[in-house]
Amino acid sequence: MDLVLWCLLGTVYGILLGLIPMAGAGTAMLLVFSFAGYFEPNPYLGLVFLVSVIAASSTADSYTSLLTGIPGASTTAASIIDGYKMSKNGEAAKAIGIAMMDSSFNGIFFGLLAFALLPFYAPVIYMFGVPELWMFLTLSIACVAFIVSKSFWKSLIAIGIGAYIGMIGIDPQTGGPRLTFGTLYLQDGVSIMMMIAGLFGIPELINGFHWGRNRPAPITNYFGQLFDGFRTCLRLWKDSVRGGFIGFVAGILPGVGPVGDMLAYGATVKAHPNDKFGVGNPKGLAGCEGANNAQKAGSLIPTVLFGIPASPFAAIFMAMCITFGLDIGNPFMLEDKKFLSTLGYGFVGATILTFFICIFTSKFLVKILEIPYWLYATIIFAIIIYTCQKVTGLYMDYVTLACCSVLGLFCYRFQISRPAILLTYIIIDRWLNKGQQVFVMYDITDLVQRPLFLILLSGVLFLVYRSITQKNRGIDYA
Repeated sequence: MDLVLWCLLGTVYGILLGLIPMAGAGTAMLLVFSFAGYFEPNPYLGLVFLVSVIAASSTADSYTSLLTGIPGASTTAASIIDGYKMSKNGEAAKAIGIAMMDSSFNGIFFGLLAFALLPFYAPVIYMFGVPELWMFLTLSIACVAFIVSKSFWKSLIAIGIGAYIGMIGIDPQTGGPRLTFGTLYLQDGVSIMMMIAGLFGIPELINGFHWGRNRPAPITNYFGQLFDGFRTCLRLWKDSVRGGFIGFVAGILPGVGPVGDMLAYGATVKAHPNDKFGVGNPKGLAGCEGANNAQKAGSLIPTVLFGIPASPFAAIFMAMCITFGLDIGNPFMLEDKKFLSTLGYGFVGATILTFFICIFTSKFLVKILEIPYWLYATIIFAIIIYTCQKVTGLYMDYVTLACCSVLGLFCYRFQISRPAILLTYIIIDRWLNKGQQVFVMYDITDLVQRPLFLILLSGVLFLVYRSITQKNRGIDYA
């Protein structure tokens, strides 16, 4: 019963945070750090709360994109292209119907696909020895750095920054201080809370002011248009499923998930060469809306299996689970039936709850969108400051947050991949440790006889080659 209650609370909380421009699932979970200690006695309550927040905010953030033309999160930017145009054309409720049906269906389908199959991935995990795991970590860094960035050198800069920050603290091999500049404060390293808040939380709050203050589009003939949107989405099921599949696959690949909606939208445009898009075409909205929820489900797969977050929100999810006492990334977690059922039922249940709550409270939710953005931003900023101050309780926490925020704004301005910095920061110690084991325990003849290692190595070399030789490719995170 407690799990159901916390699923409902997480759903409501996720919906409310999803309505804040540029907030999304990442910011919603970031604020959970302020009361994370409550879940330590029962980590499964925290788990169901988190996945409910993810599912709910991923659906609710469509309102902001559709009705104001301001992205609810970076992963809903594609919905603006045709969705906001539909609202301006007097079809706001129809756009909501398409988005809710599309997001809910893909969230349920790909959520079940992701979490129901998790136990069957165990044999695959056991195929990964030390060399394979080391190369998989390398491939993850290469994916997040080289696939979406337009500059090979900026990709290397992002990796270098993340590696440098990640190595601050106590060297796990020698037990001595590393890059601490003789300060006791840095011996524990830079807190992941500070990194997430500085790289993403603060910059996204500031970026929200750049989008203007569009008032929500008026909603007329609500239920008539809403059911028309449902019928339209069912009629366009091929576009919906295609977008969901693209979002799901993009979510699994580190660094690609945040642009899954754009990839899905591009695929929809190519599938209808005779149609005009950007004018309020329902096909464009149906093709990209489901990618957001499916991407969230896909991103959790490498996070749970290997402890490698595929996106910024997945990094926050992993950090929160570790705070609760859940050993994310440990293969033995796949044998914990309560963990798997909580993960799956929480995500799917929250998706269903969000659908009905949003449908029957849409007119109220639209009123929330009329609240000035500066009020949202001030409250969230205050909570972030309060939460970060709790890391050690020292004034240096404020200095660290300020430095991370300056870094985040700098990277946003010059289009240096912030997800690449975060992922490298998280896994650099594991990468160094596994790399050292590979070079000590294996020689070249051993490695060339391991097919999986060679496949992963080929993927890394391909991404590096593609990044060097191809110009003007990639997608800007900014």
